[in-house]
Amino acid sequence: MRLKMRYGWVCGLLLFGCETPQTEQSADLTVPVTVQPVGLGTIESVVTSTGTLRPVQEAIIVTEARGFLSLGILAEGRKPTEGLAVQQGEVIARLKNEELVVGARLESRKLAVKNMRKTLDEKEVLVERGLVTQIEAETARKDLVDAQSDYDDALVQIKKTKVTAPISGVLSEFTDATEKTLVDEGTQICRIVDFSQVLVDLQIPNSQIRHIELDQPVRVIDYSYPDEVFDGKISVVDPVVDPTTRTFRAVAVVDNPKGLLRPGMFVKAEIVVESHADVVLVPRELVLMRGNREVVFVEESARAQMREIATGLEDEKFVEVLKGVDEGERLITSNYETLRSRTRVSVAGTEE
Repeated sequence: MRLKMRYGWVCGLLLFGCETPQTEQSADLTVPVTVQPVGLGTIESVVTSTGTLRPVQEAIIVTEARGFLSLGILAEGRKPTEGLAVQQGEVIARLKNEELVVGARLESRKLAVKNMRKTLDEKEVLVERGLVTQIEAETARKDLVDAQSDYDDALVQIKKTKVTAPISGVLSEFTDATEKTLVDEGTQICRIVDFSQVLVDLQIPNSQIRHIELDQPVRVIDYSYPDEVFDGKISVVDPVVDPTTRTFRAVAVVDNPKGLLRPGMFVKAEIVVESHADVVLVPRELVLMRGNREVVFVEESARAQMREIATGLEDEKFVEVLKGVDEGERLITSNYETLRSRTRVSVAGTEE
């Protein structure tokens, strides 16, 4: 029994002695790697949502009188039709209504105002001379007010025969009525849509609403224009949760200088809730978990050095490093998964 135990102990020594050279050889193994310098950059924390665009303002244009339709001429010399731009105040159409014009008696009412004003001036002079009473002057003043009111009413009636654009925008849903067609009061002529800016309604999850504030920058991306980014900002944050979707509503107003965005488009929006500039960034795939620590490997004097790091913001590509590596250090970017601290490395393109 004693002999067997001694034999086992001797064999153990022999085995241990046989493994020692192999372990030392592993320790001297050189791993080929690539490196890149640690750089500075800007990183953002964003909340992503989607939504449908709507115009920042629009107007439905209807007739305010009955008459025969006659289309106006826009500034560019063309008659209004769908898709053309129109400026606020431009005449879209006119309505010919002789009865309305005659009934307004515009010229006669204008003359009445002129006469009443002259009469009042005369009465005021006579009052100063003591030739008429103040009551007569007040009566003349009342007559002038009434005449002016009648004239203003006539102007309103005449103005109803001219259909003008209340806002600048693009004509849409233009009437099928042709020239000289008799149209009734309340007939829709067109819709004017202003999309120099557009609005997008966003649904924000309960877990993210605490990060959303007014005037935060927003980037909007439409899948039809993958190379275009449209800038905007948060204009509304609804404090009440939607009982149907269990989300909060936020509204972003987005600049649309080229007119590429159109109402009804479905877009992606990124709300920038935090941004850090000129900070140390490393590619997120290079950050490893060793135990409960986040680490990266850097190359120093042909050795891999494991660095524990403290991280900040993250995005899809990069991680902000608050502590652990500095700008300019040589970050190992290949064969890093199995490295240990002090492992010998050879950097591609250099001679050891």
